[in-house]
Amino acid sequence: MRRLLESAISKVEEAAARSDAKAIAKLTPAERERYDGWVARTAAIQAGEAAGDPRLQGTVLQGPAGEVMHGVAKAPKTREAIEDPAAWDERMRVERAARDEVRAPYLAPSRSPVRITRVATRGKTQLTEVCDYLASSGLAGQPELVYGAYRVPDLISAGRLGGEGGGVVEWDIVHAVEGASPPAAAPASLSLAAKDVWVARAVGEPAPLDEDLALDVLTRAGIGPEQTLGIARDVGISHRSSDESQSRIEAVVHGVHAIAAGGAAAALGAAVRGAPWRVDGVPPGVVVDVLQWDAIAQAVHPVRQHRAPLPSPFPYLPLTPQELLRSYLEIVGISPADAYSAQVTHHRSFDLMGRTSAKWGVRRTGGGPDLPCADGKPRKRMAGGHHIVVAYRDQPSYVEGRARFEAYAEGELHAHLRRGLGLREPVPKPAGRLQRTVERVGDVVEFFSGESGMEDGFVPPRYCWPPRGA
Repeated sequence: MRRLLESAISKVEEAAARSDAKAIAKLTPAERERYDGWVARTAAIQAGEAAGDPRLQGTVLQGPAGEVMHGVAKAPKTREAIEDPAAWDERMRVERAARDEVRAPYLAPSRSPVRITRVATRGKTQLTEVCDYLASSGLAGQPELVYGAYRVPDLISAGRLGGEGGGVVEWDIVHAVEGASPPAAAPASLSLAAKDVWVARAVGEPAPLDEDLALDVLTRAGIGPEQTLGIARDVGISHRSSDESQSRIEAVVHGVHAIAAGGAAAALGAAVRGAPWRVDGVPPGVVVDVLQWDAIAQAVHPVRQHRAPLPSPFPYLPLTPQELLRSYLEIVGISPADAYSAQVTHHRSFDLMGRTSAKWGVRRTGGGPDLPCADGKPRKRMAGGHHIVVAYRDQPSYVEGRARFEAYAEGELHAHLRRGLGLREPVPKPAGRLQRTVERVGDVVEFFSGESGMEDGFVPPRYCWPPRGA
């Protein structure tokens, strides 16, 4: 009996090893780089050779910020935070210059400039207004010089009623254009709703990223990165509350936009016919890199309604997600002609109230001091942003660039920026009849009682629910 049991266990282990080997063989070069690094770190931990406090193993932040954020060390004593806007700006420039000097040795030898233009739009018409700006500025006629465009994941005028429809929503255009350009034809855009089934997925298979789907559509349409102006997640922010003591200001991804140079509308429309279809990761030769931002934000920007405190308690860390995004582009050395997407965004449902002012009135409304906006008018603002996503066509030089970025992130930022991302999680099994009945009863009770439980309910995976396929 013992021999039979040992034989059975051995066969199971062999089968698991074969399955793992097949999965590893399917990894893209960039994913294989990360896998090999993970294996090396795991081996170091098992051999007792891993450096640092064991309480920081598996955390995003290491070093001084990680030690403070995870209770290993006390927070450093800093001067009283600067309140005057002009003095704050001057201090910000001084600290940024010091970080730029540290970053300089890691920069790609050959790289394009990175400029970020912020545009103010209205919530209901934001995509149309962004496309209009791309046309009027001439950027739409130079897609090979545009890294990407994305909705800035901040909530502006948080205390206003009626949601974001009539409110200001900002977009960032990340590009390498110098000087003025003549107007160009309006770009084409395609929006895919997260609630619709675009991708065939069976239970247990990995759910697609927003960028996986958009890249597949662009590939089907024959549109390369040199024609693409951006892949942008459709992020919406809204208030949810049952009473004044239970409130959420929630960022949710409602879908994904693909924006391409003019003349691509027909090709994009044809590319989405026949859904759902299989989408097996990213197209060959394409990298989708996702980085943690919120872990850094907790250290350098602890109260969302205010400016980040300066002097910074951790001045070696980037102060904004745009600074980290710029660092990635410049260190890896990505050409805008290879870039499909460069964005600061959210991944899953995210409560902005989790890191806000302790004052009751401010916390309840999401208000705070008036801060600058893209249209020149100061308004109240809640800083969002969870992940940084960059999608691009790979090149041999970018392999070395990613190694430089890893060295920069771990050596200078003391951060493992790909930990805890929770990407491409398995598609769950749909609820059975009994569970659906219980949920319907709960909904009815909640409706008539007027009490909304603020607990997070089931959030289906985007673009592939309910699951289909064998």
